[in-house]
This record gives sequence, structure tokens and C-alpha cells, in this order.
Amino acid sequence: MTLLKETLELLRELEGSADKKLRYPEAVGSLLESARLSGRMGDFQEAAFLAKFITKSFGVMRRIGVDGEGYDKLHAESESNLAKVTSLLRSLNENLPVDLKQKQGALFFSLTHESLERMLALLEDLTIFKNWSLDGGRLPEGGAEAKKAK
Repeated sequence: MTLLKETLELLRELEGSADKKLRYPEAVGSLLESARLSGRMGDFQEAAFLAKFITKSFGVMRRIGVDGEGYDKLHAESESNLAKVTSLLRSLNENLPVDLKQKQGALFFSLTHESLERMLALLEDLTIFKNWSLDGGRLPEGGAEAKKAK
């Protein structure tokens, strides 16, 4: 799948705003385009919100340790939100071309330790999107180019 010029520019803008490279820019871009073309940007934005919550929670859990006060509650919330974000991303992934859908399915949604690590890295990328949007970043309007890709 060739990403739209607008999406590629946005990915560069995200990396510039975070001053770091996205680990999975193709996945972020394709999921974003899937959301835009299917009218489900709310799902993408919710996934980015949950991603930020999860990545921050994991950081706190690492810092306080398993025996730390509030760890169990934070762990339970993180697991619940991880299930929600995975469901949203799987759903957006379903709208992609078959080859990309299968590739991303194997990368992020298979039940292996490695795919969970990749999912967490993807969530860090989505956190960059969320931070960018909180800092005032705006998505370009769909325009004719997005409609043509449909």
C-alpha cells in the first residue's frame, strides 16, 4: 500500500515533533488512512488516547514495581485498555489490502511475546501522534487525493 503524500508528510511532522523516529511508520500511516477513508477517525483517536494511557501506565508500573502501592489497580486498568486498543487497531487493520492486513496481523496481533513487544512499540508511536495532536497538530482535510484512494 502506497501511503498518500499527506500521510507521509504527517509522519515526518510527527517524528519532528517528537525528535525521534517512529518504529512503525508504515503501520501508523496505514491505520490512519484506514480510519480516514472509512470515516472512523474517532476510533484512531481513541486508540491514540489509550496508547498514551498504556505507555504512561507501564512506565509508572516499572518505576513503582510489583509491590508498589496501586500497582494491581494500574495493571488491571492497563490490561483492560490494552484489550480495547488492540480491538480498535484490529478493526482498522481489517480495512487494509489483504497483503498488508496479513503482514500487520502477524506483526502486532499474533499471540506471541514478540508481537506484544511490537504492539507496545506501535503504541509508543501512537502516543507520539496523541502528543502531537495535544500540542495543536491538525490533520489535513481529506481532499480529493484521499477520495481518489478510496
